[in-house]
Amino acid sequence: MRNDGEGLYLRRKEGRGMGVKWTLHSLVPALLVTLITALLVFAMVFISSMTTAIDRMIVMLGSGNIVSYQNCDISQWSGADKYHVVEASGVVFSENGKSLVNLKGIEEGYFDGERGETLKLTTTEIEARNPIIVSKTLADRLKLDFGDTMTLMLYETEKERARPVLATVTGIFDSGYAQLDRYLAYVDYSLIGGEGEWEIILESNNDTDKRAEELWAKGIWCETYKEKYSSLYLNVKQSVTILYVILASVALLAAFFSTDIVHVYLTRDYRDITALSILGMEKKRIRRIYLILSLRAVMVASLLGTVIGLILGSLSPLLIKLVAASNPSLVEYYISSFSVKVPWLAIFIMILAMALLSLLTLFVSIKKEKDLGVITHES
Repeated sequence: MRNDGEGLYLRRKEGRGMGVKWTLHSLVPALLVTLITALLVFAMVFISSMTTAIDRMIVMLGSGNIVSYQNCDISQWSGADKYHVVEASGVVFSENGKSLVNLKGIEEGYFDGERGETLKLTTTEIEARNPIIVSKTLADRLKLDFGDTMTLMLYETEKERARPVLATVTGIFDSGYAQLDRYLAYVDYSLIGGEGEWEIILESNNDTDKRAEELWAKGIWCETYKEKYSSLYLNVKQSVTILYVILASVALLAAFFSTDIVHVYLTRDYRDITALSILGMEKKRIRRIYLILSLRAVMVASLLGTVIGLILGSLSPLLIKLVAASNPSLVEYYISSFSVKVPWLAIFIMILAMALLSLLTLFVSIKKEKDLGVITHES
């Protein structure tokens, strides 16, 4: 049990009644823990936000949550949309260069709702016989703007031939993910023709596997975006896993840094500890005071670091935009525009793990702390 004297001593060493300057000085040893925690929280917010955005962008730029190779009825699925799409390959020639393109023949309404908003599609009302929508990445590379014309060499797989088509730019979309959209363009379905496939977009990715199983149960051949783009999807997930392993290692390291706090406090209070010993206080009670003092400092540092990390994390989209504007190649594999998503559970688990490990390391450290060797009184 902690008596009133111990409580008063502990409060004084925490800075109560000692002035702001003394209190801030007493927290300096925990500064490293604050900085590491801030970086960890920032990294977790950034990774969570980026992977969520990339996951959804794969759906929007790819073939939806599910691609069905047979027409199917999804009228019973709440919030689901289905689009008939046919794909082809070609080459576009403009005054400023040429480029391979992956073409999608789409029907009217394809960009309605979430897809158009996510891809930041901008269109023009000009009349054009063969309208084409290109990505901002492709438009910048070929210096294309609304109303510009180009020659599209369209390869017809069924007829095994290529035919030229004069196309006009009527839309430009900006997904912010150059790695996926650099060769992507959309044209009217009638320009390509063919049987095609059906893209299904769901409100929640959590329903993807369940809905795909329902289609398979009806004998309808389909794939989820995780299967169709398995290499890209697995690459993202594996990269995230590796990053979290690294972050976990850094979090463990941060917990061990808390042992320095014990040493600093004991060195600072050398005379007071000696006085407490002379007055008859047991070593274990002195250790308990400094264990509590050090652990509280770690917790304050961790909470402060968490707040700083959350603030920095909320600014991460702005940071990526600035980097993308100055050097686009650095963020080629990232999305330059995304919403912040805070992984509260993961952050809570990290802080809790750091607190528990800090408690363990502090306890072991203070048991072995040589500065207590000056205390010769044992009760």
